[in-house]
Amino acid sequence: MEKFEVTGQMDTDTLIEEIKKRPQQAIKCDRILLPTDGSGQAFKAVKEAVQLAAVTNAEITLLMVVDYNQNVAAFEQVSLSGYVPAELKIAAYKFLADLMHVIPSEIHAHTRVEVGSPGEVILNVAEEEESDMIVMGTHGFGTFRTLLMGSVSSFVTQHAACPVLLCKGMPDDWDDEEHYIADK
Repeated sequence: MEKFEVTGQMDTDTLIEEIKKRPQQAIKCDRILLPTDGSGQAFKAVKEAVQLAAVTNAEITLLMVVDYNQNVAAFEQVSLSGYVPAELKIAAYKFLADLMHVIPSEIHAHTRVEVGSPGEVILNVAEEEESDMIVMGTHGFGTFRTLLMGSVSSFVTQHAACPVLLCKGMPDDWDDEEHYIADK
């Protein structure tokens, strides 16, 4: 391809014509991974993922990760000998089943519940599902708090093999119970 030196109107016009002659490029997005934790930010990600899926005809994988370390106290972990309480997984499946009602029927979607460290699980599932994009919410804690606590969205963004769309903030209609699942 020729390189153009933009020195005047004629060169700019030539460059524009060259760009117009290039074949259009399509963005491939057949599979979207949509991890959720049930937060408002995650619901904003649901809205964005549904819009993307509608435009690209992509399939959505709704993922909820049961974080054993976050949900079970240290004492219980020792007494359970590594057993993840079934109630945590059942609650996650129920939540995802309810969330499926928010997704229009013309969007192909399925659910998945996994156990483990959320960031690592999200990356593993993205690879297994051959995801073209990960769409997830971010709590927007800011740099200082993220440095102290770490961030699942930061971890995924840094290590994902596919593009990651982070959705910050709450949905505009967050209080509208008709569109979202009440705390269950």
